[in-house]
Amino acid sequence: MQPKLTLRPYQNEIVQRMPVEWRRGNKRLLICSPCGSGKTTVFAEVARRVQENGKRVWFLVHRRELLDQTKDTFKRFGIPMDTIHIGMFSTAIKRLPPNPDLIVHDECHRTLARTWLNVINQYPDTHMVGLTATPCRLDGKPLGAVYDVLIEGATTQSLIDQGYLAPYRMVVADVAQFDDSGTVAGEYDMGQASRLLTERAVYGAVIDTYREYSVGTTGRAIYFCTTIEHSKQTADEFCCAGYRAEHFDGTTPAKLRRAIIDRFRRGETQILTNVNLVSEGFDVPDCDIVGMLRPTQSLTVYIQQTGRALRPQEGKVATLIDHVGNHLRHGFPSDPREWSLTEQVRSGRVVTEDGLYAVRRCQNCYAVYPA
Repeated sequence: MQPKLTLRPYQNEIVQRMPVEWRRGNKRLLICSPCGSGKTTVFAEVARRVQENGKRVWFLVHRRELLDQTKDTFKRFGIPMDTIHIGMFSTAIKRLPPNPDLIVHDECHRTLARTWLNVINQYPDTHMVGLTATPCRLDGKPLGAVYDVLIEGATTQSLIDQGYLAPYRMVVADVAQFDDSGTVAGEYDMGQASRLLTERAVYGAVIDTYREYSVGTTGRAIYFCTTIEHSKQTADEFCCAGYRAEHFDGTTPAKLRRAIIDRFRRGETQILTNVNLVSEGFDVPDCDIVGMLRPTQSLTVYIQQTGRALRPQEGKVATLIDHVGNHLRHGFPSDPREWSLTEQVRSGRVVTEDGLYAVRRCQNCYAVYPA
């Protein structure tokens, strides 16, 4: 028997708000809701309602894993796919039935990418909804150029308080220092960062930190690296230390990628290393640890990556290990933030003179807390 699709209160608020905005003439809505809050479930319900009215829905994603995961969600709740079409941005216009009545765009912080703009230009009068946990871009371009209204769901902290997301601890074990002199187009030069992060002493510190903080957990960890070679070497070093680790990247064949992810879900693989493959929409509740070995100036990248460990499990406290100072640049995942379609994101946290977030450090361990 298929489970009934029942929305949580904060999810239902989003669903109820959408037709109100459409009646006001706002055709393009941006929905902001935290990683792990169930955005796909929300839009499974929205798509079901739209389809019942005889309308056609496109649900667009940018990655194969997200495509399969979205289809699984719709199938799990028994939602008919007669006029609901789930596809990739790159092929939507060519492959999906034309003239949709509603287009849903997952991970819409990518909205200004050419593939999405092509869809918008093809259907300028169609109702559209963008989904994201982080409505901002590294280049600072406002998403108000595309969307009419921002609808905010629950905050990360409120979902932690209600048990919908896991509480977490932030552990800091710096292995390299980075400054703005090593940036390209606003982001760190990953080749340069990789050279700093592939020294033998660095790997020793990374493995020692994992060994200490994986005690009492499932040990399942995802490490985000700078380059493919860095990711491969990180997996090799963990294997040499006696752990079951696997690397995969964008060139890994789809069938092998699914097999690697399945082994991780079953616990046969303890550690996954990658560059950016599992930072969006990757749902593995048993992932207890996220290791940051990639410095980033992007708040979106930071929130998406740390969010991989926040899926709740009974008694779980997630561990976020920051080896590269990302918490100083972006604060904590659950910090209050003011999102906007026209301005840069704002945070209420204390910032130091050099623009970094102030933190308190535990004198007995690597843990840090907001100042």
